[in-house]
Amino acid sequence: MVTTAEVLSVYIVDDEAKAIETLTEIIHAFVDGAQVIGSSQSVDVAYNEISNLKPDLVLVDVEMGETTGFQLLERFDQMNFHIAFVTAHEEFALKAIKFSAIDYIVKPASISELKTLIQKIQRMPKVVDQNPMVHQMFGNMGNSDFSTHKITIPTSEGYEFVRIKDIYHVRADGSYAILKLTDGSVLVSSKNLKHYTSMLEDYRFYRIHNSTLINLDYIKKLNKAAGGSVVMEDNEEFSISKSRKDAFMHFLAIN
Repeated sequence: MVTTAEVLSVYIVDDEAKAIETLTEIIHAFVDGAQVIGSSQSVDVAYNEISNLKPDLVLVDVEMGETTGFQLLERFDQMNFHIAFVTAHEEFALKAIKFSAIDYIVKPASISELKTLIQKIQRMPKVVDQNPMVHQMFGNMGNSDFSTHKITIPTSEGYEFVRIKDIYHVRADGSYAILKLTDGSVLVSSKNLKHYTSMLEDYRFYRIHNSTLINLDYIKKLNKAAGGSVVMEDNEEFSISKSRKDAFMHFLAIN
């Protein structure tokens, strides 16, 4: 990991000079143990300088005039640096970025956001390979077939790359989430249920209870008695909360 005695080197890629200046000033003035070692407004220049300078962290703008930060990353055969996207457009490819578990901040970047991001990276291993997560992101973005989309699951041991259609259900466990997969395996994620609800709402998942998110394609049985419950194809049964029952029944009727 990057220790406090070891300065975390940062490279910034943005087509706006003012944005580079702002990020640089915030990092140097307010973030301990980090230093901007280079920046560029050009994808071509950035690729060459990142290859030579080998920064620990690359802050890359998503939309850069006629090019994008994605096009920069596509050039690297191996990404042995941490990546964090910077975007002024909260919806522009943001879901794909979240699905891949890559860090991001929304412009205008705040001091607290940058400090939190850099402190998180300082606690992580210095040598990383972010290719799997980036390639998954590109795979989702370039494929309109939702059945092939994958999501990155952060676990205590690293990351699992899971096809969304292979998830039976997600349950809350405090600030963690437990995912049951169709092969019978169970993953404990460091992200909470709210995170997965926002990620999976477009993939026929429905939150039937404060603690339960289910894949509608795997409902085996619907019990209307005693407040209502669903039995999934893995034979697990979950209660439908009273406050969500009417909306859930209406959703099933029109879908």
